[in-house]
Amino acid sequence: MGLREVNKELKKMDKTEIMKLISEMYKKIPRAKEFLDIYATGDIKKLAEKYKSQIEKYVYPFGNQMVLREKEAKKLIQEIRKLKIVELNIELELHYVMCCLDIIRDFGYWDESYYNSIATMYYNATKGIVEIGKENEYREQLISICANSQEYGLDLELEFEL
Repeated sequence: MGLREVNKELKKMDKTEIMKLISEMYKKIPRAKEFLDIYATGDIKKLAEKYKSQIEKYVYPFGNQMVLREKEAKKLIQEIRKLKIVELNIELELHYVMCCLDIIRDFGYWDESYYNSIATMYYNATKGIVEIGKENEYREQLISICANSQEYGLDLELEFEL
């Protein structure tokens, strides 16, 4: 069913039925609950911390074989992007970049596709920062990321003037 059909069905419902539907979604669909919590409060901190923790579990090497699972972290971030909460996306994307830079520092890890992935995630975050006009809020963090990246041969730059 497409959005048009969903909208048709919603127009047929009264306010009570729509509230009941949203309540059921809230109870049964975790992503809907997260979205509605942020919609109601505007607070992304708790959710950001939850997902940052998951990103760390994926990015940092696992087990004796030191398995990197950053693809899982990227998949998680892609799923979260579907919520279309730009500030949450920025927080997670920058956290991913910082975790990956830690891996490079701590383990001397070097792989061109890994570096490209870091750069793409960084530039997605900076695009979101500009979109919501919060360049000054992220200034110090971005300067730190750029400086760290240059130490490891990854030339991340600010996409805007601070």
